[in-house]
Amino acid sequence: MSRMIVPWATAVVLAVIGVVEIVLDSGFSAAPAAPASALAAVVVGAVLAAWFPVAGSAVVALAFPIAVAGGLNGPTGAAVFGFFLAPGWAGYRRAAPSWPAPLAAQLMASLGTWIAGRAAGSTVAGLGAMAWENLFFGVLCWGAWGVGLLARRLRDRAELMARLAQAVEAEREAREAAVVAEERQRIARDMHDAVAHSISVMVLQLGAVRATLPAGTPQADMLLGVERLGRESVQELRALVGVLREPVSAPQPSLARTQDLVDDVRSAGLPVDLTVDGDLTAVPRAVDINAYRVLQEALTNVLKHAGPVPTTVKVGVSATGTTITVENEPGGAAAEPSGERGAVAGHGLAGMRERVAVFGGTVAANPTGDGGFAVHAVFPARGGQR
Repeated sequence: MSRMIVPWATAVVLAVIGVVEIVLDSGFSAAPAAPASALAAVVVGAVLAAWFPVAGSAVVALAFPIAVAGGLNGPTGAAVFGFFLAPGWAGYRRAAPSWPAPLAAQLMASLGTWIAGRAAGSTVAGLGAMAWENLFFGVLCWGAWGVGLLARRLRDRAELMARLAQAVEAEREAREAAVVAEERQRIARDMHDAVAHSISVMVLQLGAVRATLPAGTPQADMLLGVERLGRESVQELRALVGVLREPVSAPQPSLARTQDLVDDVRSAGLPVDLTVDGDLTAVPRAVDINAYRVLQEALTNVLKHAGPVPTTVKVGVSATGTTITVENEPGGAAAEPSGERGAVAGHGLAGMRERVAVFGGTVAANPTGDGGFAVHAVFPARGGQR
């Protein structure tokens, strides 16, 4: 899109400059044909450069000989601006060799100075002026072209570095996933080979001891219960081993999945009003995971302790950090005192505070004035994006 916008915007600016120049310059306004013709070449060339940078540069450079042939002493101001902008644009935009653009401008400058020299007469002073004009405009067009090439190379290098950074990040994530999968396999093997095996042996030994006792005695019944519990534990361990050996395919925790999380709790009966302020994909990865977990824990606590009551969720991402706010209306049970909510189910608030404290943030969890409850977590910005 910039390929079209930049030349067109330049054409408009140069047209305005050229018109103002013709109106304000008494020499131009008295005989506007030559400056107007030169301006037309500049504007047409600038627009043409949107599709053909080299051809557009050559058309812009035509303004020089057109102006001199029309009786002017040299190119107009708009023509001078276009003279160095057009080769620079060609150097920046054209992937193929773009040196014909400054070469065409150099040739047009030579033609213009030759026309001016013939009009002034072939004197020593005239030849010196021609040589100087040729050198001046030559340096101008070739220098602008060189700046355009440099800008193009810097842009290409920046794009290459961005692609390399993405590739490195993808490789790092793949390596981390492989390490996690390997660790899951190791844990599964340990649980299967050591824990499950040991419990199975214990269950067999308990069965052997129970067989030596008279049936129906309290001791036999107690051992039978322990034996049954041991078998259930072995079954649960085997199920857990199966889960650990499966590849990790579930979506990873991320604030970008906030809407999915809200949809899940809505389907569970919790009416949630969600507000998102900022770009959720711009949160640093470590903060992203922990902020999602805090939001998940807060919504779970609402369901557990207040029931399906209207709840407001606000997620904000800005230059100062990431904020999570979950506020619910009064539920069937009274709101717990600050710091106690979620304690029954794994110390939920304590876990939130630990997650946020790692990043130097804060968590405020307090009853609201109307009997509801509000959790507000702040992850301060530490710099660095995803």
